[in-house]
Amino acid sequence: MRDEEQRQLFQTVVEQFTDSTYRVAYRLTSHHELAKELVQETFLAAWQNIDQLQKPEAIAGWLFAILRNQCSKQRMRERRNQHQGLESEPLARNQEPGDFDSVQQAINQLDDDHRLPIILVSMEGWSVDEASKSLGVPRGTILSRLHRARLRLKQLLALDWKSTEK
Repeated sequence: MRDEEQRQLFQTVVEQFTDSTYRVAYRLTSHHELAKELVQETFLAAWQNIDQLQKPEAIAGWLFAILRNQCSKQRMRERRNQHQGLESEPLARNQEPGDFDSVQQAINQLDDDHRLPIILVSMEGWSVDEASKSLGVPRGTILSRLHRARLRLKQLLALDWKSTEK
């Protein structure tokens, strides 16, 4: 791709995916500022590596793979900071009481293997095949993770509902 084509492609990516990238980052982190930071890091990495994009039609999966990698890097930084005794904000924890609804809190309790498919498919409207390609796992794995995530969410939300009944 020529420089001008890359620039136009990147501009299209930013315009088309900024909102959904932020929503996914926010769902993964439950923290507005951290989600914004991860989106910026994602777009920076995308720009720096745009020449590696093999198929422009697969740009959504490529971009969300970069976001997933940025989230993993953030988790590693947090773990390193915690081991060094430095304070750091947890990646997937509610920082301000009452700031999140019970669904988001339940999603936060899912492990990453289940959280990302439920966010992409159930909340962002991706197809199972799109999530499979983006996450680099077979379609059947996505389906089983979705099933397990939904069962776990049902359990967590039922517990939350029962605790508010009292």
